[in-house]
Amino acid sequence: MSAESDLEADHRTLRDVVRRFVERDVLPDVAERERADSYPADLLPALAELGALGMSIPEEYGGTGLDLVGYAVVFEELARGWMGLASVVGSSGSGCWLIGRYGTEEQRRKYLPDLAAGRRVSGIALTEPSTGSNLKAITLTARLDGDRYVVSGTKTMITQARHADPLVVLLVTDPSASPRHRGMSLLLLDRDTPGCTVGADIGKLGHKGVELCEVSFDDAIVPSSNLLGGTEGQGLYQMLSALDRGRIYMAAASVGIAAASLESATRYATEREAFGKAIGEHQAIKLKLAQMAIGVHASRLLTHDAARRIDRGTRASSEAAMAKVFASETAIECSMEAMRILGGYGFTLDFPVERYYRDAPLMAIGEGTNEILQLLIADRLLGEMRGAT
Repeated sequence: MSAESDLEADHRTLRDVVRRFVERDVLPDVAERERADSYPADLLPALAELGALGMSIPEEYGGTGLDLVGYAVVFEELARGWMGLASVVGSSGSGCWLIGRYGTEEQRRKYLPDLAAGRRVSGIALTEPSTGSNLKAITLTARLDGDRYVVSGTKTMITQARHADPLVVLLVTDPSASPRHRGMSLLLLDRDTPGCTVGADIGKLGHKGVELCEVSFDDAIVPSSNLLGGTEGQGLYQMLSALDRGRIYMAAASVGIAAASLESATRYATEREAFGKAIGEHQAIKLKLAQMAIGVHASRLLTHDAARRIDRGTRASSEAAMAKVFASETAIECSMEAMRILGGYGFTLDFPVERYYRDAPLMAIGEGTNEILQLLIADRLLGEMRGAT
């Protein structure tokens, strides 16, 4: 199925460049990388040269300042090859965008050139052991003491916690603020910050190659100059604005997983014979492939539509949520259907389908669970209806 119908020529060129990189540098040994659960540090220089690490960074700081449709195209291709690599780039891209959008000039000059060149990677720290998707309930606290913050508490389920430098951390700087979110800020946490401990990797089903850790703060000392933007109380607003972009990343990566599942299933259906003909000639398999193709195409269109709205400066929280919900559910469905089409082979390590099947479930959880996002979509609809009556 063609993926070109809604793309401009420059986006198609970008897609082809990233696809060649994935086919040349990722796919040949992705199974070994997956089994070793090894961080892909050796791939970062090539990604930086492609501009993938600087997609969210303005050109004056060494980035490419790529539009969000291009951003989606890149993540679809990376996830089609290896979701672990897409996770490294995606988590770093969120931190890069926050610094580029809200950071002081000093913060931008300190971090962004190195991030664009792959000498650093970034990440974000939101989740706490008792909060989940409810960011307004976070308890990690930063107390201002002269020209430094003293940070106490714990974050968990933090992607790229050990490698992020800086890690962009959402915390409470004014516990007495009302409403509570007005007391939240973002701090840029440099690696090896005194009093900060990154725990052991949390074992996980998929998304191998990038760590997931608990991060503990025991009176960690962070310079006040690392307050993102230099003004307290803006953290939740800043982070929520980044989540729309994060949902585009998750939606696009989900399209990549779903498309890879469809490709593997279609190839197998042309090669495997049963009852005297290729299984793709049997109606039951044709119906599965057709439904998978419909889901992939619809997911891609939803993702690109939401990306274009954001590129135009339009509020698109609902559209980004719709794209993420639909695409992630499609990735789960397509990975399962691909496994069924491959039968026993789909359950083995000899084929990549089992990897897609393991990577897909997190897409319905990350960047806001699909249940939370559906409530967001419904609240938007109900609010519009109330406003119209």
